[in-house]
Amino acid sequence: MTILAWIIMGATAGAILCVLFAIYFFVKIILQSRKLKKIAKRPPKNKKKRRRWENTRSKLQKKRKKSIVFSLFLIFLAAGLGGASVYTNYYQSINLSSDDSTLIVRSYYLLRDFQEELQKAADETEDKAASQQNIRYLATTMAAYSTKQASTLNTKEGQSALNRYYAALSELGVNATRESNNFYGNSSLVEAFQMDIEKTIARETSAFDYFKVNQSGLEEEGASDDE
Repeated sequence: MTILAWIIMGATAGAILCVLFAIYFFVKIILQSRKLKKIAKRPPKNKKKRRRWENTRSKLQKKRKKSIVFSLFLIFLAAGLGGASVYTNYYQSINLSSDDSTLIVRSYYLLRDFQEELQKAADETEDKAASQQNIRYLATTMAAYSTKQASTLNTKEGQSALNRYYAALSELGVNATRESNNFYGNSSLVEAFQMDIEKTIARETSAFDYFKVNQSGLEEEGASDDE
């Protein structure tokens, strides 16, 4: 369970408890008010009885005042916790989960590496066996995205964008796996797959735009790793 999920659960549970205790103090206020009404409005003439009347009335008023303060405090606290829970849930729904974040960062580099390896294969700038091995590895890794599903905590639009992207990656990987031995020196086949890569990148861009992924940051990180 993620930290955000724990925060949502804790805030929700806290809000419910605060509401229950607020109801408890509200009932006490009603009972204390009834007791005050039962006490005579005018103080008795007898000194002892008057003192007892004043003490009883004063204690009840203080208790009722405390109950009012506690109930108001709990209501405001419940509202704050409820608001925190709603906001955290909303924040979680429009942002990537840690698993999805890891998957799309990995896929970003997979796609670019695959694109680069295909071009090397077409230009025959790399050893054939090594080229085929690299392409096969990248293709099978992308094909494994067929088992991936976006977090259900995201909005339906966010889930749809990610799942379409994962499906496109998977399809590209499966098709490339079948042709992994045929890319070397085959510029027409490479060109056809480059078009498929661009379509997959379009799905990627859609998902990145929805979740506001910093693509320039990924590009800079990739460039620094290449140096």
